[in-house]
Order: sequence, then structure tokens, then C-alpha cells
Amino acid sequence: MENKLRIMQMIDSLSIGGAERVSVNYANAIAEQGHVSFHCTTREEGMLKEFLHKDVESFFMKKKSLLDRESYQRLIKYINENKISIIHAHSSSFFTAVIVKLFTGVKIVWHDHYGHSEKLNQRPKIALKLGSLFFSHVISVNKLLESWAKKTLFLDVSKIEYLPNYADLTFDDTVPDIPGISGKRIVVLANLRPQKDHMNMLKAFKFVLDNGYTDWNLLFVGRDWKDSYSDSLKAFIHEHDMSENVSILGGRSDASQILKNCDIGVLSSESEGLPVALLEYGLASLAVVSTNVGECSAVLDEGRAGKLVEAKNSKQLGKAIIDLIQLEDQREDSGNIFFTHIQKNYSKKSIMNHVEKIYIQVLKSSNKMMTDAN
Repeated sequence: MENKLRIMQMIDSLSIGGAERVSVNYANAIAEQGHVSFHCTTREEGMLKEFLHKDVESFFMKKKSLLDRESYQRLIKYINENKISIIHAHSSSFFTAVIVKLFTGVKIVWHDHYGHSEKLNQRPKIALKLGSLFFSHVISVNKLLESWAKKTLFLDVSKIEYLPNYADLTFDDTVPDIPGISGKRIVVLANLRPQKDHMNMLKAFKFVLDNGYTDWNLLFVGRDWKDSYSDSLKAFIHEHDMSENVSILGGRSDASQILKNCDIGVLSSESEGLPVALLEYGLASLAVVSTNVGECSAVLDEGRAGKLVEAKNSKQLGKAIIDLIQLEDQREDSGNIFFTHIQKNYSKKSIMNHVEKIYIQVLKSSNKMMTDAN
């Protein structure tokens, strides 16, 4: 391909999470489009590194502090040597990208994955407003974030847009080692963080068990930080004698196979952006129950492709799960409808073609500014 783009995805860690998955998906897709693709992790590598395509150049910055001089010098040298033209900075990595921009000619596309869309009035914004002076384009994962960015950031509103996430999963015939009976598994794919409100899910699942569905199992798949939040979940499980039915599996590299061997996917969050986990449920053809937060309603086609319930309403969540348990045929139909909806509206091809156009426009605008200046 002539005029190959040279793009670096940047993220602070590669532990399993939504923004992290998107950074890996984008890096892989850009390589597949025939461009030169780089991926930079600034602070902490993790399980998702193994999902980077062999054609993606990976750089670990090893940043030990906010202004770790040696790590910045290594990254700046790497960017200059590889003639990288754009850093696509995901979430909080924008800070690193801005510092690097001061010493290189790189352009910044910032990708806002902020998960607390319902609490934007509490969002720290000074650093972002100052950082936005150096942005060339902003991508927001839901419309609330797009609106916030247009009102808050120092950037022409024409360069701020909503673009949904997409998921990219591959499945094989491997059967993962997981608890429960085939046909009777519920999965929650989310790191153990308060925003994901696993306690809401536990209370809902207790309601399910109390109504006699004791042959069902609940699997929590996602990083366990082993903190006070995690302790509170484990204490609830123990206190209510749910250990035989609830399993905390931690982060798993075989998450796609786990989804394929479950029957109901649940998102119990108190707030969200556009959760990649929900898209992955769709690719796995799971029947889904989700709290109505962030872009979840749009992802579930306003409730036509899955059940929507109020956030922090465990009884409503439990009843919706029981409905899916009782109606096995409808459960399968719902999963197929959701799969079709995701394929049609959140496809990798359409979204990545649009992202490619953003990159090209950013570089054209930059070249025009340089020409005008001369």
C-alpha cells in the first residue's frame, strides 16, 4: 500500500479491561489494513499483550512515575526512529502523549473511554482541558461523553465525535475449565471494580437461587484486585452460602471460550461508557440482561436485543434473569438477535474504515497548516 500510515496506539496498561481491549483491537486492525502499526504500554504490561498481532510493533515504556525522564527519552527516541506520525492515546495515557508531542512532531488522537458517564459533573477536567490544546481529534465512546467534550475541551467541535466501540473475538472448539453445568451458566465479564457493581449482581443471583434455581452457576471473569471491594464480595458469597454456585475466576486469557460455554451474559454496572464486554456477549450469541447505563440501551437496540433494567435494582435484575432461565427457546432466539444486531451496527470493518479516515484527515490538516505557515 502506498503512503502507509504509521500509527501508535497508547494505553497505560494491558491488564484485561475495555479500553485496553480497544487499544489492542485497533493496533491489530491497522496492521490488517496494511499500515504500519505500533502499540505502546506506558506503565504495566498484562494478559492482553498476547493478543497483539505479530505484525504490530510493541513498545513497553516502563514509566515508573508521572515524569520519569528516562522512560520518556526512550519513547521519544523510538517515535522519531520509527517516524510515527500519530499517537492514538486511550483514556489517561493522553498525559504521556502530550509530553511526547512537546519533543516530536507527532499528532494526538485522544480516545475517551470514561466509564462514569452518569457522573460527568464530578469528572476532573483541568488536566484534560489543558491537554486538549495539543489534541488533533477526539473520539468519544458514547454521546454523553461527546457532548461533554464539546462543551469542555479546547478543541473545535468539528474535531470531536462519537464513535462506538467494536469487539473482535475468535472462537474455537476448546472447552475451558470452568464450574457449572452446560446450559446453566451465567457470566459477568468485568474487572472487580465498584463501578461494575458486582454486589448488585450477587444480590440478584441470591434472588435467583432463593426462587429455586439452585442448579445454575454464576461466573465472575475479570481481574481481581484483592482489595476491600473484592473482600466485600467474597464475604457476601460466604455469608449467604453461595460458594457452590458463585465462582470468581479472575482475569482469563480464554475469556472468549468461557463466553461461548455460558448461556446468559449480565452487565450489572452502576455506570458505563460503551462496554466492550456487552459487544463480546453479542459476538458469543448470549442472551443478555444489562443495566440501562451509558450506551447499553443502544447496544441492545433499545431492549429489542436484550433485557434492560434499572441500575442498582437487584430485584429487577434477578427477575429478568429468571425470565431468561424459564424461557429457554426465547433465550436462544434472543442471543441470535443480539448477534445479528452487533454484526450489523458495531462491525469492525465500518468502524476501522472511519478511524482510518480520521487519521488521514488529521495528517492532511497538519500538512495544510505547515503549507500555510510557509
